[in-house]
Amino acid sequence: MSKRAFGITNSEISSILWIISFMMSVISLKVTFDLLGPFMGNPNIRGTVMVISLCFFMTLLFSFASMALPNFLISKYNLNILIDRIRNPDFMGWIRFTRNKRLAFQIVRNGPLGQTKGMADGEKADVINDGSYTVTTPSGNQAIIKSDLLSHNVNLENAVGWNLIHKHYHLVGFKAWEKAQDDGKLVYKRKTKKTGLKPLKRNSEVW
Repeated sequence: MSKRAFGITNSEISSILWIISFMMSVISLKVTFDLLGPFMGNPNIRGTVMVISLCFFMTLLFSFASMALPNFLISKYNLNILIDRIRNPDFMGWIRFTRNKRLAFQIVRNGPLGQTKGMADGEKADVINDGSYTVTTPSGNQAIIKSDLLSHNVNLENAVGWNLIHKHYHLVGFKAWEKAQDDGKLVYKRKTKKTGLKPLKRNSEVW
């Protein structure tokens, strides 16, 4: 199996197209010089050739920059996952949220039992993909959402569900336990030591 996640990327295609256009421009310039060579003794023609040469090199410079700059940014920020299709099934994507609230993209290799083998700030940072929530990028690639605070992928459906419960009923965490206690629906009843003392009330400051 190939060690590359992608086949040929859009950045590589744009570079190849630029090289072809460069070669055709050089051939056209050479033909022009050969055609005007016998007349180079004329100052007007010589000045025209100098203007043509200057325009050619400026065109070459700007066309190279227009191709190289976006390709450099794509490589620098690992944006290939958004524009190129992963052809190797041994790879998938990370949409990573760092601890300092940065967003980063990464292509990682799949391992056994849902393991995804990635790197975070130069260190190994494997994450378990439990299969509960996989997203699809605009280019059709499969990716998981990863947080540096978790050892498995993030499930946005669960997060949205908890937020909706809290928004409508305010029953998340300790408040949910209090509500279940008031309704007498605790799965496990709270036990107190047989010291003859009554258990503290729920609203007491000390438990």
